[in-house]
Amino acid sequence: MSRTFSLAGLLRVREIQERAAAQRLSRAVIDAQHTEARDRALRAHLSAADTEAVDVRSLAALAAARVAGRAMLADLRTLSELQEETVTAARTEHAEARRTVRGLERLATSHAAEVRAAELHAEQAELDEIATRRSTEDRP
Repeated sequence: MSRTFSLAGLLRVREIQERAAAQRLSRAVIDAQHTEARDRALRAHLSAADTEAVDVRSLAALAAARVAGRAMLADLRTLSELQEETVTAARTEHAEARRTVRGLERLATSHAAEVRAAELHAEQAELDEIATRRSTEDRP
């Protein structure tokens, strides 16, 4: 039996891929949280804005500001939806990468156990051989 795990290189590559997928997931979650915070800040700012118009110009400015605010909210909502899709895709990618790594880790663990069992078996065979020689040498 081979002493080294033949898929060790693949396991290292898959671990690197899993870490990269975890980083992408983390980045996507952070971006989504930032967009959510911007949305909350914009809503708070728009709700706190002065809505009292004293003349036609201020009424027109107020209407334009509301339209712009709604457009910004719509853009943020669209961005948020896209980021949620990105987060979902990143979660799926990370879960698949993690599943692959776990499978290879189980194979590596099984291989290590088999190697250890083979070593113990060989050692026991040597000890049995030594004991057999001594018992035959001790006989008259």
